[in-house]
Amino acid sequence: MSAAEERQNRIVELVSEKGNIQVERLAEILDVSRMTIRRDLDKLKQEGIIERRHGAAVIKHEATYTEKMVTMMEEKQQLASACAAMVKPGDTVFLDSGTTICEIAKRIMSIPDLTVITNDIEVGFLLHRSNVELMICGGTVQKETGSIFGTFSNQMMSYIHVGIAFMGAMSIDSNFNVLTPTMDKASLKRMVTKNANRSYLVVDHSKFNRQALMKINSLQDYTGVVTTKIFDGRERERIEELKIQVVTVGGEDKQEG
Repeated sequence: MSAAEERQNRIVELVSEKGNIQVERLAEILDVSRMTIRRDLDKLKQEGIIERRHGAAVIKHEATYTEKMVTMMEEKQQLASACAAMVKPGDTVFLDSGTTICEIAKRIMSIPDLTVITNDIEVGFLLHRSNVELMICGGTVQKETGSIFGTFSNQMMSYIHVGIAFMGAMSIDSNFNVLTPTMDKASLKRMVTKNANRSYLVVDHSKFNRQALMKINSLQDYTGVVTTKIFDGRERERIEELKIQVVTVGGEDKQEG
């Protein structure tokens, strides 16, 4: 990790701890110039992690479900089709929260003898009218996103072992760490990934090389990564070194065209 990335991660931690913090104070704590801090904040703002208000940095709230529905939708649909092809009759499936995962739900709801566990209100609402055997995690509902998390969700999933899990994430940094905004979400996602026979991280290309507060795990902790990202030469070398299985769907250049 570069010095700039380490500094930006520390900025995210400080802003999260304090709620908001002035540029001058960040420069003082990190012992760099205000110009350097402003460049860091511009990058974090571009990545959708922080906002700038009256000379201070504040954490940007996670995008709402409605906002996510109109972002990268073509890619999400292609990712969902690739994932749905992995599901067979009789499977027990965990569907994480998020609009990409909801697209998977639409494509597997007619598969016979399927059991689905989810921590997403929208996925649950979709599947409760199907023939799927449905289980929904208990806990706190994040109203903006429809995600369910917290102590009750963690307790429930600690007892459940699924055949295949499809997981989402807010971002993946340059070291292939998988990240999310909150500790509760990170804990649940980490637990489900460990307790699944097969686990797949499903992310469009825009999620890469971005920061978020909490680490869930790393790309190599999944059975595979289903993505539209086209990795460059250095990234491919790293992927081979870590023995990460990648399922490339479409391609970011094609998706943007």
